[in-house]
Amino acid sequence: MHSVAGALWNPIVAKEYRSRMRTWRSTLAITIYIVLLGGLGWAVFAAMAASSYSGGLNPGNLPNYGQQLFTFLIIFQVALLAFITPALTSGAITGERERQTIDLLFVTPIPPFSIIWGKLLASMSFVLLLLGISVPIFSLVFLFGGIELDQMVEAFAVSLGTALMLGVVGIAFSCMFRRTLAATVAAYAAAFVLILGTLLYGALFPVDADPATAVSPAPPAFSLVGPVVALFTIAYNGPLTGYGVRYSQGSGGYYSKGGAQCVTQPGGMTSCYSTSGPVTVNSSFPGGQNTKLTTGLFQGWQYWQASLVMQLVICAIALAFAAYVLPPIRRFRLARPPEAAPVAVP
Repeated sequence: MHSVAGALWNPIVAKEYRSRMRTWRSTLAITIYIVLLGGLGWAVFAAMAASSYSGGLNPGNLPNYGQQLFTFLIIFQVALLAFITPALTSGAITGERERQTIDLLFVTPIPPFSIIWGKLLASMSFVLLLLGISVPIFSLVFLFGGIELDQMVEAFAVSLGTALMLGVVGIAFSCMFRRTLAATVAAYAAAFVLILGTLLYGALFPVDADPATAVSPAPPAFSLVGPVVALFTIAYNGPLTGYGVRYSQGSGGYYSKGGAQCVTQPGGMTSCYSTSGPVTVNSSFPGGQNTKLTTGLFQGWQYWQASLVMQLVICAIALAFAAYVLPPIRRFRLARPPEAAPVAVP
């Protein structure tokens, strides 16, 4: 138990907590975060009310309103965390170098990995605080219905995993570079690639669907590193229709199958209509309540589970890299070719 407490609380964590929460910047960041998130929720609610009949909400569409409001809120929250988290971690180590205090940390009994862990834990605690204070805003979604508690928990787990991934990547760049500006630019570039780049990858390099089967393939595994696909799947309780899949005939989910014309409907259902003779039976692609990956490396897993696992793998790699490059004296070095012996000149 003592080792666990020492891992969760060391002098670096205590120092970071005191220095971070005593400044006005933390209070300002929390205020801006809540105002932006609450303002978006109010704007989406007002837009839905304005577009409804007679200026009021249609009771029959309340579950759809809840799903739409939840989707806007959770995607916007991830976008805010993508802006905040790299700023919290990218200057953690470079700031010590610029203040010329990094050498003082190296001569203390605290190992380099504990320095990295303490910086990361303090930053992620602030992110946890932001997620915690946003719960009352998200709880308004339950007034409409359409979203269950398990969906809320899964969405927050993906959001936290995304913030942790961006935080560890920012720490790695902070250990790698000497200046905060360079580390910050690299951290934001990595955040752009991990969130939007992976989403674009699935659109540019989709998986080919086999018209002979009634199973829609899963999108490329790399596209699940980002949280967008997983969050849409959680919000609508079904896969993102048409994303990451290329049909061999036609576009937009239309293809021919056994004398029938088939089209993928929203929610993942596929309806087939006869082009000659009796109407064929409908074939069902994964959708509705089924949010599992049907093919690929994570076959049978939930979308959010696969996304969270890949994010944790990236965290482990970035954390190991940071622990390797931070110490001034490294125990493990890459092998270098032996230097040639000097040639004596007669």
